Amino acid sequence: MLFGVADATVHNIFLTFLNVMHKFLFTYMMNKVPSKEKNKALSPACFATFPNARIVLDCTEINIAVPSLLKSQKEVYSSYKHRHTFKALIGISPNAVITFVSDLYPGSMSDKVITQQSGVLTNMEAGDLILCDKGFLISDLCAPLGVKVNIPPFLTQPQFSRSEVEATKRIARARIHVERAIGRLKNFRILDFIPANLREHSSKILQVCACLVNLQYSLLKENESFMEG
Repeated sequence: MLFGVADATVHNIFLTFLNVMHKFLFTYMMNKVPSKEKNKALSPACFATFPNARIVLDCTEINIAVPSLLKSQKEVYSSYKHRHTFKALIGISPNAVITFVSDLYPGSMSDKVITQQSGVLTNMEAGDLILCDKGFLISDLCAPLGVKVNIPPFLTQPQFSRSEVEATKRIARARIHVERAIGRLKNFRILDFIPANLREHSSKILQVCACLVNLQYSLLKENESFMEG
């Protein structure tokens, strides 16, 4: 309406710039997860008890248009969100920089399966530590690689012991970084809802938005203020 051009023209311009930005910002720049040695030089105080931390993982879901095929509807229906979604694995370094973004997967897939299929574990080396939430039951995938997984303890008794409470707090202080990074990612309104005509480009859209998050101001001070409050 503003420029007097057809919808198809706007669509073509959008896709052109999407592919250019994806190539330069994602393919060229976000192509390797930083080593634990590099992370140590930039880690905040909350990672002092996790010196070998390589990455913090979490999944996020994006609402999508309901597919026309019943089989596809079932695949993308998220029992957690109770709606049709795509799901992605997000990884950050201890200094709150997004260092890994998977492609988008059907919302029905588990965190474990997405972790296995996304290729994130191919970046890991023996001695690395992964921090994640309770839904990531990936220890059996990581053990053969010599990689350790640290998740909050499960409640197996009427209440947590003091050591379990302290462990939960330590992990939470470190994991808040990935939650805040995902929160900033979700501020991009284009990720509020993926229409049918952008479905095949949705992974690139998410990955470019993640790169743009990294170009914003650091999350570290914001996270510290959040925890103090």
